[in-house]
Amino acid sequence: MPVKQELYGGAIVTVIPDGFLDASMLREVPDTQEVFVNSRKEQDRFEDGLGTNESVIVDLLQRVSEQDNRKALDVHIREVSSINGTNEWHLLKLDGEGTSTQTCVAAESALKWGKEDMRETLVLCLALIRLEDVETDVIITVNVPMDDASELEELDQWVSDDTRKPLPPRVRASYAVLKQMVQEFRIIDKSLFV
Repeated sequence: MPVKQELYGGAIVTVIPDGFLDASMLREVPDTQEVFVNSRKEQDRFEDGLGTNESVIVDLLQRVSEQDNRKALDVHIREVSSINGTNEWHLLKLDGEGTSTQTCVAAESALKWGKEDMRETLVLCLALIRLEDVETDVIITVNVPMDDASELEELDQWVSDDTRKPLPPRVRASYAVLKQMVQEFRIIDKSLFV
């Protein structure tokens, strides 16, 4: 069950999954970001379908100059992938094409955090919310590291299957979390953007 979460000192509110911890309690986080890490243990009982290693990032970025919202989404995915040490990503699902709020699922082979010589398959459930009046692009990302062999096999089958069965369960659950975060996203104080 998601819980209400104030962001940026209460200037924005949304929801995050229960059992996620504010990463700023553990490490320094840039002022433009709010980062939450999954602090669940294997024995914890949650009914949302998530595992124990997802993370959530909300990032306030200067609005990219690309006017076409779909192309702007690509700009942001490329930037996230670059930060993750790759320039190869595959868009698996896209919703809201043409609107100022779009959500998608993308997969990439990313550098494993803190280990420069190891790569992992990372699924990004990503939302772009374009706030034209304050010249800001909001990026919400639910990162889903796919380190289980059966999950990887299921993801590979999904990518190669033309029938488009439902997304693998944990990806589907993470995408549902993202969609709910977007649905509950509210700006309370626009002075944040001044």
